Amino acid sequence: MASSINRFTDKKLKALFAAPRDKESILSDGGGLIVRISTSGVISLYFQYRLGGRESPISRAKIGRYPEMTLAKAREMRDQCRRWLAEGRDPQRMMKLDRETTLKPVTVKDAIDYWLAEYVDGNLVNDARYRERFNNHVFPFIGDMALSDCETHHWLTCLTRAKKKAPSVAGMLLQMSQQAFKFCCVRRFAVCHALDGLTRLC
Repeated sequence: MASSINRFTDKKLKALFAAPRDKESILSDGGGLIVRISTSGVISLYFQYRLGGRESPISRAKIGRYPEMTLAKAREMRDQCRRWLAEGRDPQRMMKLDRETTLKPVTVKDAIDYWLAEYVDGNLVNDARYRERFNNHVFPFIGDMALSDCETHHWLTCLTRAKKKAPSVAGMLLQMSQQAFKFCCVRRFAVCHALDGLTRLC
């Protein structure tokens, strides 16, 4: 019995690529990944879905063009789209946000704010105090730095400054920042390893 998912191979797509045909073809790799082949042999990859269940209209979110977008990467994107869909999020909108994030570097404040808004606010006691601590001790000093440029020594300088004013708060900021970056990484919002392995401030 034929597999219902991952029906294509790179060999098959390469054979179809740039091969002229009489009419456009739309084929399925399974799991929502659609392969559209134009009459000139241009291969476009889409995620096909229904946002509101079976009664809702079909939508297609463009993933990319083959071979610039490899089959393996397209399948990874399909799986991400399925996760978004399971969370009630529109894959097309989420991909647009992902592209905008790529074009504009995520700052330290962007990452912390994301964690505060998506996890802390309304879920944890003293959520307002969490935000206040970052507003007072982190954002004014390194908040506008691109997360990828903010290295361990930047964090240590910032947190050491906070420690002189409020020793207990500095340790909490370290722990909260580490939690925030783990959350951002799991949600694929941003990645930061600058605080990995730090257990305390010297």
